[in-house]
Amino acid sequence: MKLAEYIRLFFVGMAMGVANIIPGVSGGTIAVVFGIYEELMQALGNFYSDKIKRWEYVKYLVVLFIGSGIAIVALAGVLSWCFENYPLMTVYFFMGLILGSIPVVIKSHHDMKIDLGRLLSLILGIILVVWLAILQGDSAEAGSKISEFNSYSLWDYGYFLVCGAIAASAMIVPGVSGSFILILLGIYWTVLGSLSGLFQLILADGFSDEVITRFAILSSLGIGVVAGILGFSRIMSWALRRYPAITMYGILGLIIGSFYQIYPGFVFNLNGLGAVITLLIGLFISLKFAKKG
Repeated sequence: MKLAEYIRLFFVGMAMGVANIIPGVSGGTIAVVFGIYEELMQALGNFYSDKIKRWEYVKYLVVLFIGSGIAIVALAGVLSWCFENYPLMTVYFFMGLILGSIPVVIKSHHDMKIDLGRLLSLILGIILVVWLAILQGDSAEAGSKISEFNSYSLWDYGYFLVCGAIAASAMIVPGVSGSFILILLGIYWTVLGSLSGLFQLILADGFSDEVITRFAILSSLGIGVVAGILGFSRIMSWALRRYPAITMYGILGLIIGSFYQIYPGFVFNLNGLGAVITLLIGLFISLKFAKKG
């Protein structure tokens, strides 16, 4: 890969990082939007076993995950502010990104003619995301960010690790939100609270007990995320190799179903006008930067 491609990959990683901390928005969908999903699954599923391309895959993943990690840490506070002050416009922007990914999925395989098996895959994908959204209910708004970090037991950190592994499986599936899974598992606000203002806290207090506790929470979650991604990506890589069209129709169903999960309604005022503008901006970015063909 050329330097320009690595730079683009870094910023795609940042976009995925932002998506993965927004309940209802899938990092896997963002990978589809920018045309790297199949490459990502190939790299994740084969970097250990493919000795010839191992170093190429490692560089690819390191650049992507550095971008994602920087975005998650740096923008957690910004994201909280955007949702608190401009929730409609923020969600509509990501809806534009997701909407623009649909043509990319349809063109991703040379034979996407509909048949019974592909139709069922599409419908099952939609049903899965809608079912998860119904399970979520109002829990995304019922929680509040954790601002006080008391001591956690070893079992608590073990639970964070398991939650990370479960959520990671969702993070790489288009249309299924890893943050949403963390909400269902009851740790989303703890994780977001751990991320928010972390650097400022380190500069102000150094490595205090609270900072160490936050790091322990995030480290436990991170280990689980890595284990979950590496395990589940092999399944997705196999499915894309053996049943590409059926898998892509399933992914399309997940993406379409995600609109049920994240659609916030609409208001006919300046805020609604701003939401339409941000949706069009997201749509433009998605169509402009998505991989063609």
